[in-house]
Formats: sequence, structure tokens, C-alpha cells
Amino acid sequence: MTRVIFALACFALCSTTIMGESALAANAELSRCLDPSTTLEAGGSVSDKDLKAAQSACAELKKTPLDYQATVKVKAATETIDEEMKRRNVAGH
Repeated sequence: MTRVIFALACFALCSTTIMGESALAANAELSRCLDPSTTLEAGGSVSDKDLKAAQSACAELKKTPLDYQATVKVKAATETIDEEMKRRNVAGH
């Protein structure tokens, strides 16, 4: 019986750690997607490298299940980033 309890405790601890790591990864992706968009909307500048990373992060986030609020933010950020990418491509940047 002690072994079963120990095994369940280990499983719960491992599951929590894995979920915590995936939540941190999702949070990092969310930050990489939203931060450049916010900077652009505020009139700031974002490097080409950061813009491409943001576009990639947003695309990955669109594939993952998010709550409604996060989904709306990612969609808006994606639109802002895509518009900036188009503007730079037209300008030959």
C-alpha cells in the first residue's frame, strides 16, 4: 500500500512539473507574440528578427488551445504583425 501511495505521489509531482513547464513555454510564446505587437501599436520599432520570431510564435499559438481572451489577443497581434511585415516588404526593408 505504501508503494502505491508513493507511486501516485510521484505521478502527481511529475504531472505538475510537466504541466508547469508547458505553461511556462506557452507563456513565453505568448510574450514573444504579443510584446512586439504592443510595441508596434505604441509607435515603437521592432527589428526584422524580432518581427519574424513574433510571427512564428503567433502561428504556433494559433495551433494550441487558448482561452477566449488569449485567442482574441493573439489574433489581434497576428494582424498587427502581418500588416507590419507587408509594409516592410512593400518598402523594400
